[in-house]
Amino acid sequence: TGLANAEYDLTVVSLANKEARATKLPNLDNDPSRLANKYLDSVADHKVRHRPTSNLPFHPIILSLGGMMNGSTTKVFASWKRVMTRGTYNLMLKRLSLCLLQARVRSFEL
Repeated sequence: TGLANAEYDLTVVSLANKEARATKLPNLDNDPSRLANKYLDSVADHKVRHRPTSNLPFHPIILSLGGMMNGSTTKVFASWKRVMTRGTYNLMLKRLSLCLLQARVRSFEL
């Protein structure tokens, strides 16, 4: 399928954590979507810089607890959609959605 020819690192982050709240955009731009994307991109960049040595392509999968994805994660999901059957892809999305919901519940219980 092509999925086994790469390494993936799945990370789920809260946009309410201290690092996310400290994210700033230039020129006093405070668009929430751009701020969130900038933070998600910074997490992905950190993963790429600190990945283990490997000859395989590396793709960080960065999601917020609410399901937001950075640009590179969106591209990975699009590539998976092309190679997976519709049922398999939809099942993966449902399971991922359930995991994110469970993570949100845990974060509110604290």
